[in-house]
Amino acid sequence: ARVAALAQATVADPLHFSSSFLNPAILATSPSPEILISHTQWVQDVRAEFLGASAPFSFGKLGFALSNLNIGGIEAREIPGAPLSTFAAHSAILQLLFATSITDDISLGTNFKYIYEKIYVDETSGYSVDLGLLYRPPLDGLFIGASLTNTGSMSGFRTAASDLPTSLQAGAMYRIAGEEFDISVDGAFVHETKTGRNRVNAASELDYDDTLLLRLGYQTGYESHGITTGLGFRYSILNFDYSYIPWSLSLGNVHVFSIGFRL
Repeated sequence: ARVAALAQATVADPLHFSSSFLNPAILATSPSPEILISHTQWVQDVRAEFLGASAPFSFGKLGFALSNLNIGGIEAREIPGAPLSTFAAHSAILQLLFATSITDDISLGTNFKYIYEKIYVDETSGYSVDLGLLYRPPLDGLFIGASLTNTGSMSGFRTAASDLPTSLQAGAMYRIAGEEFDISVDGAFVHETKTGRNRVNAASELDYDDTLLLRLGYQTGYESHGITTGLGFRYSILNFDYSYIPWSLSLGNVHVFSIGFRL
């Protein structure tokens, strides 16, 4: 939910475990084990569930995630008219992450994904690899990150192969710490390597006493949406996050709920 509320601009943001799935090098920055559970109510009754966890070791940090996306109630027809039945489409991704700090200021990470999809009776599977870099310059509060995501291949549905949305991302985060309020600003440039499209994501987070967090972001390059919003609440080891993303073109709105534990 935090990444969604911040417009997916957190490619250089080490403040939350969830940013590791945009840039796996971020995984190396947290010294403690973490667990993240998330539910997404997407447009047109599309639902997604996510479970992730990470733990530090002497050689680096390992992470694991399992996600599932479900689209139900798809109508099946052989001729125009009333549907004969309904069916569902499913997509599941298993992710294994590893990250390590090669110096005090530079971290590297990778994320291996196994992908499975099924629509009616047709199935496909494949793999993908993400690579990431995180750099902390001498300026306090500044982080710079870059990642290459979704490089891999899928087998075909019947005869047509699926293309993965490979993208190159680069961005920065700057955080200003105060006595009660902290403000962070995130920005990312995204280049889709197969379509040639470019996008800019930008967002800001206001943190009150490390307890209440307000978020606002904007994504360019989409006809159906742009603004992203959300909030977070922290207490002891518990993090609760929520994001709301309004969509146009009668598609509905996106709600994402996440619960995290930093042990």
